[in-house]
Amino acid sequence: MIDFNVEKKADIFELEQSIMQCWNVVDDIKLITQQVYDRPTPLTEDELGNLLIGLESMYQLKFEKCFSEFEAVCREFHKFRKTHEFVQSTKDDLK
Repeated sequence: MIDFNVEKKADIFELEQSIMQCWNVVDDIKLITQQVYDRPTPLTEDELGNLLIGLESMYQLKFEKCFSEFEAVCREFHKFRKTHEFVQSTKDDLK
């Protein structure tokens, strides 16, 4: 497993892009399905197996990256929220 928990500022845009990239799995499965049914010479079991194993590995990485970015965004959100709550309670105390 690759560690995607690199210390960097969480970016909601990067999270959105990762989520969108994960949706590519639908197009990739469709492409493999077309190759299975529409190809003049059928894929061998080994070829199909290799395609599916590759697809599995690729999306394992994509989903790990996506979840890592999600966790970073959540950490930053909760850090911001706690800071905001502290500032707000301090302002309330000063009233």
